[in-house]
Amino acid sequence: MSESSPIKDALYAKIDVIGQEKIHQLLLNNKFSELFERIYEPVIHNIQNIDEYEKHGTLAESLTHYLFTEMLIPSQRKITFENIELDMIIPNTTELQKDSQNTIIIFFVKTSNIEQVKQRIQDLKKLQKDDTKIWIISKSHMEIPQPTYITEKESFGKFLKDAQNFIKTKKMNKLNIFKTKI
Repeated sequence: MSESSPIKDALYAKIDVIGQEKIHQLLLNNKFSELFERIYEPVIHNIQNIDEYEKHGTLAESLTHYLFTEMLIPSQRKITFENIELDMIIPNTTELQKDSQNTIIIFFVKTSNIEQVKQRIQDLKKLQKDDTKIWIISKSHMEIPQPTYITEKESFGKFLKDAQNFIKTKKMNKLNIFKTKI
């Protein structure tokens, strides 16, 4: 299905060590920063020989995909829509076509080249006109109009909380539970 990568391999190895039950407990208690500390931080330090921005962007994207699945946050990942690449969208492109105010496009920055980042954002704005609905996940802060979340525990925790709140306010979560037995 998808090819193996050292980042994904390291991520899922760490998830296996921690265990889904512990991860679910942290999610249920909204301990997103602790989750970041226990999963993201050790994994990022163990990955060598990959550009820092690419490493952070790829790990943040993979972890987000895993956590959104566990949190039952509806999303589509790595798709092309109207010839524009999307890293991730909440909930999906069907909703984007119907009412873009009900969607968030998430862009995981994998380069330090700010001009490339700004060009990518301009492309995304063709699909989502509202800057507040294009969320940027980056290794470092950028002076741009879109909400930016940094790959550090407090900011990434806020990103997960904001995503959870977005689906709650839009009544997208079919069940207000996690993928776990309580």
